[in-house]
Amino acid sequence: MKIDSEHIVKQSEEFALNIAKQISKIAVRPFCEISFHSSEYRDRKTLSNYLHKIPKSDNPLIYIIQIKSPKILSTLIDYFEDYQSANKLKVKNKDRVNLSRYNKTSSDILYVGSSTTDFKTRIKNHLGTEGNRVYSLHLCKWDNCLEYDLNIFAYEVISESNEIIERFIVEILEQQFWDKLSPIFGKRSGL
Repeated sequence: MKIDSEHIVKQSEEFALNIAKQISKIAVRPFCEISFHSSEYRDRKTLSNYLHKIPKSDNPLIYIIQIKSPKILSTLIDYFEDYQSANKLKVKNKDRVNLSRYNKTSSDILYVGSSTTDFKTRIKNHLGTEGNRVYSLHLCKWDNCLEYDLNIFAYEVISESNEIIERFIVEILEQQFWDKLSPIFGKRSGL
């Protein structure tokens, strides 16, 4: 098989330059800051009284989940480790909860992620009131009713040229947040 590798390299360079051009026409701006006390998301019914806190955006979002109770963090991590050990023994796609990767970092940032469609549902996944199959924090499933506070910071990714922002460009931006904040949970985007 004959492949023109020089042409492939040239195409790759043009692709990367095009991405850089697209990113140069993007702004990342604070969108909202949401605070939750753990008692507000013990279950789906309780959370329904507080869902109004989560606004809707037509733009992609990058979000950060931070624990505001750093003294509680080591206890919360202990609870996670216990739950994770028991959860690994369960049957995948049946009764196992798909938990976010545990990075064992020293940070008050629990998670960095992005949403291009339904931010509210994504936050419900992380709080633990919606779904087991989606990889998320699922906090209320393992926090043992611990009392603590969370902040969720969301940043809107806005095209200044009114072009559609592709998912992989949002992921490039998300990676920069992830690298800077070193969250305890989650994975660096798949790029």
